[in-house]
Amino acid sequence: MAVPLAEVVGLVVVLSSAHRGEDAWLIWVAAVLALAGASGAAFVHGLRRWAEFREFGGVSWSAVVRPLLPVYVIGVVLLVPLLLRDFDAWRGAVLIVLASAGLSPAAATMVAVGRTTAVRADVAAAAPGLQVDHLIRAGRLLQSLLSVGGGIVALLVVVEATSQRMTGHVSVETTLVFGANSSALVAIVYVPIAARLRQRGMELVDICHPLGPVGPGELADVLDQRSRIEAALRVDRTVFSDIQTNLAVVGPLLAAAASVFLSR
Repeated sequence: MAVPLAEVVGLVVVLSSAHRGEDAWLIWVAAVLALAGASGAAFVHGLRRWAEFREFGGVSWSAVVRPLLPVYVIGVVLLVPLLLRDFDAWRGAVLIVLASAGLSPAAATMVAVGRTTAVRADVAAAAPGLQVDHLIRAGRLLQSLLSVGGGIVALLVVVEATSQRMTGHVSVETTLVFGANSSALVAIVYVPIAARLRQRGMELVDICHPLGPVGPGELADVLDQRSRIEAALRVDRTVFSDIQTNLAVVGPLLAAAASVFLSR
């Protein structure tokens, strides 16, 4: 139901445009409808991941709403003025609300994952094996949600760029700033949680295979065992590398920004 409803909203936005029928309008229509469909699909995906998360971590909706409110306020402050430069105010607001609503269950699930890993591994009630299982599942869940957020951000950037072409007010700088702001909002939610998961993972590695009591002859074997757990928990990867991999728009944005601003 979420996807058809989002597509209806997208159709209302595109059919009300004063540029209807132009070649540039057709490209913009494709981008807007893709964003609408993806936002609806992201909403469904986020709800399913929330249900999946609830199986191994009980966190209520109310516990995750408060941390997300400042992020959404920042998003409105940063993104609305940029979109409003390209097309009518209500269209920009509708698309921002649509994308934000689509990502809200995913963002809530991210925050919930972070809340379940707030306790240090050495004082947690669960056994180390159960903690490792929890972190592996939480890490996979977080990566899935980050990929969804990256897809929505990429489509938002495409919509913003095609709207510039449609209205005849092309500004590469505006597109770059818009993409950077959108990516930053996803990163604001993801980075602290991913960093916390990584910290808990390192604590578990030290608990399972401490290096202190290991003799010289056993050091290589223990290091090998530690590296296997580190790989399973993804603590051998940096948070920034995860963002580059899953937030697909970051790499092209950095390259384009370097090309635009350094060439001046």
